[in-house]
Amino acid sequence: MGFKLVLNVLYTMGVALCFIVAYKMATEKNYLIMAGAMVVGTVVIFLKLRLLKEVKEAQQPPQKQNKGKGVK
Repeated sequence: MGFKLVLNVLYTMGVALCFIVAYKMATEKNYLIMAGAMVVGTVVIFLKLRLLKEVKEAQQPPQKQNKGKGVK
């Protein structure tokens, strides 16, 4: 679980860095690098959301299933 925490922090830093680079490139009118930074930032956000979903599922206790038995 510690690895996932570190990975989440790295993803957050990556998103911030990508959008800082995109902003700087927009102010310098270097649109190709800006678009690349935004694409990379979007991919990192997607990976972060997958990681958060995985951690959430790992923390939930397994559900008991009542097979074939009705509720009385």
